[in-house]
Amino acid sequence: MKVGTICYATSRGLGHLARDFYVNGVVTDFMVMLHPDVPANKDWYPNAPTVDKKNPDLTVMKAFCAGMDAMLFFETPFEWSLLNYCRSIGVRTYLITMYECTPRDHGRPHKYLCPSLLDVDYFNGELVTLPVDREWKLKEHAEVFVHNGGYLGEPGSDGVMREGTETVIRAMSYVKSPLKLLIRTQEEVAPNLQKIMARDKRIEYMLGTVPYDDLYSTADVSIGAQKWNGCSLPLQEAFASGVLVINTDRYPMNRWLPREALVKPSQTVKHTIGRCMEFDESIVNPLWLAAKMDEWYGKNITQQSLAGKAWADRNSWAALKPHYQSILGSV
Repeated sequence: MKVGTICYATSRGLGHLARDFYVNGVVTDFMVMLHPDVPANKDWYPNAPTVDKKNPDLTVMKAFCAGMDAMLFFETPFEWSLLNYCRSIGVRTYLITMYECTPRDHGRPHKYLCPSLLDVDYFNGELVTLPVDREWKLKEHAEVFVHNGGYLGEPGSDGVMREGTETVIRAMSYVKSPLKLLIRTQEEVAPNLQKIMARDKRIEYMLGTVPYDDLYSTADVSIGAQKWNGCSLPLQEAFASGVLVINTDRYPMNRWLPREALVKPSQTVKHTIGRCMEFDESIVNPLWLAAKMDEWYGKNITQQSLAGKAWADRNSWAALKPHYQSILGSV
């Protein structure tokens, strides 16, 4: 069966996610959507057709879809009319949702595949965890902390950096422990963050893309203060790598992460991104985050690291691939 997708081939979240489905044989055919700012990894799909996001050729996109038995889209098909087009020619469509970014005013796929309980609440689709294969390593003591902020340039249309990078930086001024903190970003740091970046010997700022497999290899703790997100693949990857995850105590991440390391939000406000529905934004007090970092510094985290391994085994590609293949083989 031919299962196609249209997605980026960049070293960012959606790019890596789509590639995992391709490498593991769930997606068989790929059309590369050329990112307007980030060059594509040409060696990922050497013979794949391409389409320019700035001026997408709908005829080319339709021709690609017409050659498939099913299309699997990650967050967006880029051209929403493709959903109705595929339905009209008998090609099944599946959309892996991202509740805070997937608009509601579009054609409906044959099935929503929801990577979190929050997505299920929004879309009434099928709960299907995103598979994660990361090299697990036992972490015994919380000494080196890492915050992978991804893109920390000027905030996008949401106006807010969702990983809570600013909160993490502010929290360090209250941290009393001699911990080491790595803050990583793929791009030049925005001026609003530069102004508060502490000249603290405990903090090491790392600019540029880090090899995907090295995101958590040198750390014991993943630290953040996420404002929203349903699935949060970075948190899944961190947990599966064996590190302790200190982040926001909010639904649905508090249903599967060790709650003893989560920080209660100090405030919840309403937020929207583009055409999406209004949703809750969690605000974490930097003082509270600092207290949690001090609480766990030097502490034995073997139990939490082993819990990450157990979760990773249940949600690996070996465990979940048959289920995805079963779903894509039926409506």
